[in-house]
Amino acid sequence: MSIDARVSEILVEVRVLELAALNRDGVPHVWPMSGSWVPESGHIIITTPPAYPQKVFNIRRDGRVSLFYSDFTGSGLSGARAVLVQGTASAPATVAGPHDIPDYWCALFRKTPSLVDELAPEYRDAMDWYYWRLPIFVTPERVHVFDATASGGQLEPYPPEGAPMAEQIKDAMERYPTVVFVGLDENGHPYSVRAEVTQPGDDLLVRPAQPFQGTNGPASLLWHRHNGSSGDMTSLLVLGSAADTGSGWRFTPDRLPGALTGGHDVSSYEEWITDGKRRTAQYLDKRGLTAPEIDWDQLVGYGPAK
Repeated sequence: MSIDARVSEILVEVRVLELAALNRDGVPHVWPMSGSWVPESGHIIITTPPAYPQKVFNIRRDGRVSLFYSDFTGSGLSGARAVLVQGTASAPATVAGPHDIPDYWCALFRKTPSLVDELAPEYRDAMDWYYWRLPIFVTPERVHVFDATASGGQLEPYPPEGAPMAEQIKDAMERYPTVVFVGLDENGHPYSVRAEVTQPGDDLLVRPAQPFQGTNGPASLLWHRHNGSSGDMTSLLVLGSAADTGSGWRFTPDRLPGALTGGHDVSSYEEWITDGKRRTAQYLDKRGLTAPEIDWDQLVGYGPAK
């Protein structure tokens, strides 16, 4: 499909988008992600390390996805409107080296030049697993443009990790001005909008701030914020179901999917690296795959000229 210049700029410049794909149970699972719009090929590239493959497993079962561009932190897009892209994704059974997806790395380093500093020789042995990637290619099919609404929120103090679901939801409602609310449209495709949330009882009342075309049934809430660069990100994903009440949507929380360690101190950052290496080795060994070689000088060259 044709993407006009106004929408194309948003797809190019937004630092963090919200990817929604369907899990095994048909519930939209949502992640904050980086993406690269490549007009020449007509697709948006998203990637994930082999250590964290769940999103590609979901997409290989069902390619219906949505990409929501609703948080403009660090993008320079003052006054921009939110964009929802619905499309079909493919996730080939391959592990890509940086040379296989240069468009992705060039776009990422252009938007966040400080990431190139993390390619210094002293980091390479610890972080090679992070630069091996499982690519996802999204072909846009429908584009919806909405008025923008508040995003972001309070970063510190950091949210509680491992607390009961109700406590984490309460913290998120106080921490963030809006949530990404995702349901399924009449075709079973994920559909995302920003919304405000209150808690009148055991369930949550979700009031979309943008036109919502979801239907009663599986739904998710994603609260998140980032600092526009390579630094801190916080997020909370809640899976559940939603029903239209006429004055909003009643959301019944079901569960929190597994979360990674926040990495806000030295010990947890080291644990993240150790865990990432272990998970990557398991993914490769189980499938008989060999990790691609990384030409570090070439990868550094994808960054902006100094």
